[in-house]
Amino acid sequence: MKKFLLLLSLSFSLSVYAQKRDSLQFSLPEKYNLHLEEKQENDQMILMEYIPKGQNWDNYDIIVTKLVTKNMASVPLQTFFDNHKKLSKTKTKNLRIKELARNKKDEREYILFRMEADSYKDSKTTESQVYYYTKGENDVFMCIVAIKEKKLPEKFVEEWSKVFLQSQIIK
Repeated sequence: MKKFLLLLSLSFSLSVYAQKRDSLQFSLPEKYNLHLEEKQENDQMILMEYIPKGQNWDNYDIIVTKLVTKNMASVPLQTFFDNHKKLSKTKTKNLRIKELARNKKDEREYILFRMEADSYKDSKTTESQVYYYTKGENDVFMCIVAIKEKKLPEKFVEEWSKVFLQSQIIK
């Protein structure tokens, strides 16, 4: 009986780990000279952070984050958006959120928005971001580009909106 349970649990583990991961690919603009500085992964998520070469966590000008939440594609993106907005309101002063784009019927689900704040309650600096949430067959992707400004320049928002909206899910 012990051998049977061991075999059953091993089979289950292999089937879970053998599940195909979705991948979201997009091209980082060369002018920022971004490179992968940090990558972490566990059973629930994958986190990747890019900063310009030669910069560090204390002095970066721009940061791009890609967070993959595994096996959560059944959760509506609106839920992720609402939860993030609620949490951000508790951590910022004068938070401004503007939705930039959303999928149309029969398109891959996505929400593109920006968040700007005068300051963060737990930080001496401020940061504003363009966010892109989308789904693959299994996973949810949250992509963020941030700069240390209270207000995002329109050209920056346009540039990164285009980068994110041109992304592709690779299976």
